Parts: sequence; structure tokens; C-alpha cells
Amino acid sequence: MLLKYNNFRVSLYSPSLIFFASISACLFLLLIERLVGIEWDFHPDAITYITLSNGVASNLDIRSVFGSSFYILVDILNSKVWLLIAFNIFIYSITNVALILFLKKSIGLHKGKLGILFLLVVFNPYRIHLSVHVLKDTLIIFGLVYFFTTSRIYSWLLLLLTFSLTNRTAIYLITIISKKNLIIVAISVISFIALQSEEAIFSILNVQDQVDMRFRDFDQVPSFFEFGLLGAFIRAIVWPFLYLTGVFFLLSPSIMYLPIAVGSLFLQFWHFKEYRRPALYFKVYLSMSVLAFLMPGFTSFIRYSLPLLTILPILLIKENITNHGK
Repeated sequence: MLLKYNNFRVSLYSPSLIFFASISACLFLLLIERLVGIEWDFHPDAITYITLSNGVASNLDIRSVFGSSFYILVDILNSKVWLLIAFNIFIYSITNVALILFLKKSIGLHKGKLGILFLLVVFNPYRIHLSVHVLKDTLIIFGLVYFFTTSRIYSWLLLLLTFSLTNRTAIYLITIISKKNLIIVAISVISFIALQSEEAIFSILNVQDQVDMRFRDFDQVPSFFEFGLLGAFIRAIVWPFLYLTGVFFLLSPSIMYLPIAVGSLFLQFWHFKEYRRPALYFKVYLSMSVLAFLMPGFTSFIRYSLPLLTILPILLIKENITNHGK
């Protein structure tokens, strides 16, 4: 699809256009957030990074750097909020370019409305929101997207980047385990748990001390934390479905949740129009289940699951190409 102005033509899916459109979207949302009173310290983690980065970075060694490298970045940029936000906006924008290039290479963008729908998936409102805050999520998504879309020579270095940012990368990597190995891992874990006492299971899974982690008033999605281990399993089954479909908005209708639900709906709508089935991928669902099991707070869950939602279209397209050669 081409945009025309006089004799000048540019593809709607041009990498340069996507890059600058991404920057523009971030700046627009940043302006809106500031006008409505959402400041840089809206997320408690941002305050932590800004206030503790110097101390944490100075005490890191090669062993503890994994999971804490964002503190180093914040310290390198002298904890300047505007520099960190600008950096995140740049990373968000080149990540969008990678997503568009992958789609063009894999299935083309000649299908008109389907290409437009994929753009709506790429410009997920929640991703834009996180990119204009001092948070590491944008870098994590960058590493995972390029890992799944670039050559293996460079992709493993990018995977190493995500490990240096968060230990949750181990959970995200469930998506690359083969079905055969996944079954072996599942059987091993189940067998290990079966051999433990009930007290040991509670201690290992750390669910007996879980408390309600709904830090935002608008988060009314049931966490089931009061049911202990059973509640954790309920979350593991229910929460990924709620997030993937956007149905959580019906349980917790809030203007703060609306953009997140819209992002999920765009993904489902695009995939159904393209492949005539819901956007569900077992290993992504399983990864999200592990995250839901570990954290009884839906707002935290959707933030930590966003990288999985971002790579989901990549995995679905690859699966369809493998199965149908499309």
C-alpha cells in the first residue's frame, strides 16, 4: 500500500516511515500522559532505577550483572530521565522496524487491510506507554524480537542481552523448547514435585506467603491469592486467556486498562482474519502461565507477559509457514 503526495510515493510499510511513525507515536503519548498528570515516576520501578542505579552499578560483579544490567545503563546515562526515555523510544522504534521487515519477508504486505491490521498489532498502545518510561521492558522486547527475526549469529548475543536485563528470560525461553523436550521437562518437574512433601512444595513455589499484589486501584481482576497454591494454579489457567483475548477488561473496566485490552483485540482480530483461528500458541500460553503462577497481581502479570505477546505474531507466522508453507 502506497501513500501518495503529489508525485512522491512511499510505502506505508517502509522501514523509515515505520521508524519515524513510531517516534511520533511515542512523543504524542508522552505529551498526552504529561497533560493528564502521568509523570516519569508513575511506575515505582522507574523511581528505583533512578535513585539506586549508582549504588547498584558500583557494586555489581560479573556474576550479579545478569538481571541487573539496566541499572548500569541508567548509571551510564547519569540517571537523566529524558535521556533514558529518548533511548527507550529509539529502541522501541527499531523494534517496530524489525517486526515490519519480518512480516514483509514472511508473508508480504500486499493484502491491504491485513497489513493495516498488523500495523495495529505492531503499534500496541501498552508497548508505547512503557517506552516513554524509565523501564527495561522495551529493551527486553527488543532483544527477544531480534532473537526471533535475525540470523542466529547475532541472535544469541541479543538473547544474552535479555538475560542481563531480567532472569525472567528463562521463562520466555519456554517458547523455543521443542515439544519433545518440553514434555521431558514437564514430566521431570511433575515427578520432582510429586516426591516432595506438601510443606516442601509450598516452600519451593513460595506461594504460601503470597499477598495481594494489586497495587493499582483500577486492577479488579481476581488474583485468587487467598486460595494459596490452588489460587496460583487458577491464575496459571485463567490469566493468560484473559490477557490474550482482552476479556479482562470486562472484569476490570478502566480507562487505564482499555489500551491494553485494545492491543490484545487487535492481535486476535488480525490473526483470525489472516488464518481463521484465534491467536493461541501453546508454548507462549505456558510461559504466561508460569508468570501468572508466580505473581498474584494482574497489572504486574500483563507487563511481564508483554514480551510474549509481542513475539507471539512472529511465532504464529513461523508456525503457519512450517505447517502450510504459506
